[in-house]
Amino acid sequence: MGFVIRRGTRDKPRYYIRYVDVDGGEKSRRVPAKTKAEAERFLHQAETRLMEGRLGMEPKTDAMMTDTLMDEWMMTLTNRDAAGDRGRVNKHVRPAFAGMPLSTLQEIGPVMSWLDGQRRAGDLSSGSIRHNLNLLSRFFSWAIERGYSKVNPVRMIPTGKRPQEAQKRDMPWLADDAQVVSLMNHLPEPINLMFYLGNRSGLRTGELAGLRMADMDYLKDGTIRIRYSYGGPLKEDKGQTGKMKWVPAPSDADDFLGLWLKRRKLQGAKLEDLVFPAPLAPNSMRKRDWHGYRKEFIEDCWAAAKDAHNKKCEKEHHEDRKVDMTWYQATRHSFVTRNLEAGASLDEVSDAVGHSSPGVTRRFYDHHVRRSFSATLTARLGRPEKPAR
Repeated sequence: MGFVIRRGTRDKPRYYIRYVDVDGGEKSRRVPAKTKAEAERFLHQAETRLMEGRLGMEPKTDAMMTDTLMDEWMMTLTNRDAAGDRGRVNKHVRPAFAGMPLSTLQEIGPVMSWLDGQRRAGDLSSGSIRHNLNLLSRFFSWAIERGYSKVNPVRMIPTGKRPQEAQKRDMPWLADDAQVVSLMNHLPEPINLMFYLGNRSGLRTGELAGLRMADMDYLKDGTIRIRYSYGGPLKEDKGQTGKMKWVPAPSDADDFLGLWLKRRKLQGAKLEDLVFPAPLAPNSMRKRDWHGYRKEFIEDCWAAAKDAHNKKCEKEHHEDRKVDMTWYQATRHSFVTRNLEAGASLDEVSDAVGHSSPGVTRRFYDHHVRRSFSATLTARLGRPEKPAR
């Protein structure tokens, strides 16, 4: 005899049936049931098939709704930016296929219609559309592994029809230190300090949010230790082996960060506590997995500071000082561009930002590399002299 297993939450239950199949092996299958009574009917169906000498149950892809399966898939995400991926799926992917049986997505047509709709809307960049498509592909890979789908329609899309992410080159960057100071003044604390470190040391947003107190003990040596991205491993740490890296610390780091670090120690911050913890609402009793600042909040603060800075520029009739760039462009991208323009070596800059190789840095910043050449090279570039007779 088989039995029904209930999983999930009270609002979103998931039902599985377990039985011994004709080959003698114990099978467990999820069924598209919303109540235990419906799940028991699936179990009865499987037992009937067993009595007829057939396999207990075939995957019922026609009855499986895509959005319901996406909910189950999102619960299994454990990658570094799992929270961001869930938010993107709920905003851009899941609504497009809500109420649609998974069996209708075994062809390329519905996926291409969804892609075309994103392009026509014009509110997403090519990189964002590409990210959404990759998430849909990951969902189908998961569905195939569990027997819910037979094909991944995303893989049917010809290469030329896929959204191409634009090369990150010739983007604006903060070359004026007066603009950096003005933007810091418009950012709330400690987001202004995070912006300062990102602009001066080239840290990613997640690396800024994941800094621990112990990582700042090396400021006197002119370096900062980086071990975390948000609450997880670094982007470069594919195997989650505890990989870390070192980035150059600003020469005036003590002037900007000294008071904040002293305040954190007076608050009782230990070595592995966050440098920049996010406060919880006073009436919130909800426990969170992550107690630092999220990317969305940081970027909202950046947008507000940028608007305030630009309004001040308009009021003072300094239109040329207005800033129109993303947080990434104003921090990490500005760090790389500023140092390459100043003549820093490609290898050194690549190591400082944590690129896997100098080739990655060159691919995006080759137009800033090698602006000057040695006297040995330039001495032999002139017109050759006539040989003496």
